[in-house]
Amino acid sequence: MPNLSSIEKRKIEKLLGMGSGYVLDFSNRTLQEFVIDSIGIDIYDEKYNYSSGSKANRLRALWDQESGQVVGKLMLDLLEYWKTQKLLNDVEISQAEQVLYNDCSKISEGLMQTVVEEDLPLEKTVSNLEKAQTISILLLSADPTNASRLRIGEELREIQEKLQLARLREKFLLNQRMSVRPTDISQALLDVQPHIVHFSGHGEASGELCFEDRTGRIHPIVPDALADLFEQFADQVSCVLLNSCYSEIQAVAIAKHIDYVIGMNQAIGDHAAIAFATGFYQALGAGRTIENAYKLGCVQIRLQNIPEHLTPVLIQKGENPSIQKAV
Repeated sequence: MPNLSSIEKRKIEKLLGMGSGYVLDFSNRTLQEFVIDSIGIDIYDEKYNYSSGSKANRLRALWDQESGQVVGKLMLDLLEYWKTQKLLNDVEISQAEQVLYNDCSKISEGLMQTVVEEDLPLEKTVSNLEKAQTISILLLSADPTNASRLRIGEELREIQEKLQLARLREKFLLNQRMSVRPTDISQALLDVQPHIVHFSGHGEASGELCFEDRTGRIHPIVPDALADLFEQFADQVSCVLLNSCYSEIQAVAIAKHIDYVIGMNQAIGDHAAIAFATGFYQALGAGRTIENAYKLGCVQIRLQNIPEHLTPVLIQKGENPSIQKAV
């Protein structure tokens, strides 16, 4: 946790107008969205519910529980928001406010420079991904011509954008293979050597994932076959995300060999699938763990007012493959 002195806290609280329980002009919803965009954390998680649960107290709880780098990043973004609001509303910044702003900026920058190994969320993520200096992501997609159209292009754009805008963007390498046929899967795994494999496409109620044949039509692959394939790459792949309908059956099979597998326990709509991917990669880009990225993916579905946040299921290797619901 950051080592903020009482005087430093008072300065930040004064600039952000936290004395009455508020944080600037944020509503509950806009504060939640701002913090997720900034550092990939849901400030309305129960663990930040200090005292009255006000916006100001939630921010104080986050100060106490998160690392200096995470808190420093959020504070710098809040300071930028404060300054932007002044400019947009044509409100002159007084000399006293400028002095306070400068002090808060120095405090935040100091937190950003704090390097304590146990505090760094990235270290937790990297350790889950075999301590890779660069995290390689392989995006596989299939949209057969004899199946209903999917918004795979939009999903890819969202993933690319969130990783490009991420604080830790230099740590991630995104590779993609479109219109994937069965032989393409193993070739891509051999060529890319990914830590994370993401499949976007159709799934059948029996648990089969739908790839493409040589004519572009549906080629289903049974769960055990894909599980056997991933067994050959178990020392390389740490997480598999199956963003397709009814993919929990496949996820359970793959989780016998892979540390983290995410599947869907029923049909999932395009909007929900894209929202989940958005939240998941936002969190990874901010240095969060796979578990936290999964939770934030579910939160992002809820933020879009889509009633499918219980559809994604996270299964960890070695645990009972019962249905894992979002918190």
